[in-house]
Amino acid sequence: MRILITGAGGNLGRIVVPSLAAAGHTLRLMDSRTLTVTGHETVVGDVRNYQDVLAAAEGVDAIIHAAALHGIHLRSWSPSDFWEINVTGTFHVYEAARTKGIKHVVLCSTMGVYGQSAQPDGDAWNRVDESLPLLPTDVYGLSKKLCEELAATYARSWNVTTVALRLGMFVPESDVHRYGFRLLFGGVDDRDVAHAVSCSLNHSPIGGFDAFNIMASVPFTPADLKALVADSHAVLTAYYPSYVHLLNAKGIDPKPLMWGRTVWSCEKATQFLGYVPKYNFDGYLASLEADRSDYYPVAGLPWWGI
Repeated sequence: MRILITGAGGNLGRIVVPSLAAAGHTLRLMDSRTLTVTGHETVVGDVRNYQDVLAAAEGVDAIIHAAALHGIHLRSWSPSDFWEINVTGTFHVYEAARTKGIKHVVLCSTMGVYGQSAQPDGDAWNRVDESLPLLPTDVYGLSKKLCEELAATYARSWNVTTVALRLGMFVPESDVHRYGFRLLFGGVDDRDVAHAVSCSLNHSPIGGFDAFNIMASVPFTPADLKALVADSHAVLTAYYPSYVHLLNAKGIDPKPLMWGRTVWSCEKATQFLGYVPKYNFDGYLASLEADRSDYYPVAGLPWWGI
C-alpha cells in the first residue's frame, strides 16, 4: 500500500515506520516539524490546516492517523489545543479521505476513552473490555471519544472504513522494571503496537468501524478480580511461580511497581484482528532471570517526539 502517516514524528511513528517499510509499504510521513528521515517521502504539514492534510492525502491507499496531543500534554496544553489538534485535525483527516476516495483509516485512539468506566470497584479490580461505555474524565479522553465518533459516522455515511486502536501505555521507559510491571497494568510493548497497526491495515470491520484494546496479554480471569485486592502478590505467584523469588534474587522491590487495579483485556483484538502480543510479563521475567537486556531494547533511548 501507499500509506500516509500523520504525526509521523511522534512516538507511534518511531515504531511503525520501520515495521511498515520492512513489510514493503510505501510511506508518506507527515508532521508539523521537519523530519530527518531517509528513505521515505516527508511532508511538513499541520492537521489543523485542512489544505495541508488534503495535499498529503493525494494518491494514498490508507491513512494511519497518529497526530494528536496525549495525556502527558494535559499539564501544558489548553483544552482548546486538544480540540483543535485532536478533534478538528481528525475531522480534516476524514474529510480528506472522503474527498480523495481513501477507504481505510487506522485511528490511534487511547485507553483514556474509558475514563470512569475503567475505575476499579472498592472490593475488586476492574476488568476493561470494549463492551464498557466510554465515560472520559478529561479533555484528552473526550477528544479521542469524539474522534472515534467521527470515524464511525464516516464509515456509515461515506464508507471510509476505520480500525480504532485504544492503545495502552507504550512511551519509552528508562527503567526496565517499571516497563516490565507496566505490562500487567495497561501497558504494551512498542513492537506489539507495530504488530497491531499492521493487522489493522488488513482488517475490514463489519459496519465499517470497530475499536480494539491494544495491550499486553494478562492471564487474570474474572474470578481473580477480588483476590487481586486481597493479595495481589499471591495471585501473581499463582500465575508466575518464580515471580517473588526472582525479584528477591535481583534485589527488586515490587511494591512501588504494583500500581494497577485494572485488568485490561485485548481478547477482542486477538479474536478479530489476529493481534497476538509477543511481549508480556512472562517474557520480562524470563529476560530478568537470564540477565538479558534485549527484551526491551529501546529502554532509555530518546524518541522523535510525542
